[in-house]
Amino acid sequence: MRSRLFEVVKDHEGSALVEFTLVLPVLMFLILGLAQFGLIFYNYILVMNAAATGARQLSISRLDSTAYTDTVSAINSAAGGISGLSITLSVNGTPCTTNSGTGSCQTALQNANAAGFPPQAASVTVSYTCASTFTSIIPASFISLTGICPLKSTMQQPVE
Repeated sequence: MRSRLFEVVKDHEGSALVEFTLVLPVLMFLILGLAQFGLIFYNYILVMNAAATGARQLSISRLDSTAYTDTVSAINSAAGGISGLSITLSVNGTPCTTNSGTGSCQTALQNANAAGFPPQAASVTVSYTCASTFTSIIPASFISLTGICPLKSTMQQPVE
């Protein structure tokens, strides 16, 4: 009986499987976390690119009667497949919300251009909440703990 007990203790058959089952969840969590970070970083790059494109479009639109609509269209085109963006346009700190009338982008851009030196800024803020259309590999509760979302980018260009 005693010799059989020592034989079992010396037998290491199956120990690799036990070690693998202990390491696998940690390894999978790391791999999926890296993939999730890559998706979030890709979306952030798209949001930054959309804000830069929108700022450039708004800054050169002073003679455009549909400056607001054209800028929003340029932002949505530059954002790729991201939907649900929150877009805020302003000229010299004054929000512009329409193509004409009160809050007109064209009027604000023309006034900013007429101001001369120093150049007035056209500003675009694009934010993305990562909520509705966001594809997540790991549970959303882990992403909310990181404080990464919402993704937000503000870009400014001088009015030309």
